[in-house]
Amino acid sequence: EISLIKFFLKYFIDRWKESIRQTERLEKEKTQVQFDNLKNQLNPHFLFNALTSLNSLISENQQLASQFLQHMSKVYRYVLQNKEKNFVSLQTELDFIKNYVFLAETRFGGSLKIKFEIRNGAQEQAIVPVTLQILIENALKHNIVDHERPLHIDVFTSGDYLVISNNLQKRKTVETSNKLGLENLKSLYKFLTERAVIVEELQDRFNVKVPLI
Repeated sequence: EISLIKFFLKYFIDRWKESIRQTERLEKEKTQVQFDNLKNQLNPHFLFNALTSLNSLISENQQLASQFLQHMSKVYRYVLQNKEKNFVSLQTELDFIKNYVFLAETRFGGSLKIKFEIRNGAQEQAIVPVTLQILIENALKHNIVDHERPLHIDVFTSGDYLVISNNLQKRKTVETSNKLGLENLKSLYKFLTERAVIVEELQDRFNVKVPLI
């Protein structure tokens, strides 16, 4: 009778553990889908702004318009090539984001400054592809960017984290925001590393700290 109780006890414990594993798998798949949707939602918004800027440049500065188009094509090539990957090296992401930064700084002129300070050795660590584009686009979408109130975005390493920090000057309304971008990013990284994505809203700055893997 005791052995029978042990058998059923082990059976139910094993089933319970399997149920937990299955729930975790489903939650991870759901989060991955949400993150993929996030990238897809941002792309049309980014494309609209980029094409509007390109249209203005064609009549004003054809050489700059040509450079703008080349950088724009590199951004989309990177997104298409890496959209199925969980990780890329930080160096790969940094090489890509230079194209995006060129587009953003051209679009906003002197109203936007993006600065990078990456410690030696961090380039070999990994990051989820397109993380930087999503966080820079998030800063642009939620903050005022004009000549009177320029936006400064700093991207730097701190320990095993990549920090994206900007001066805080919130827009009153954000038409294209679904308010789920950072939450989806936090949820995805939760399944990839034990270290969480940290979001800090201070009095005059907004910081997102992404764990390097």
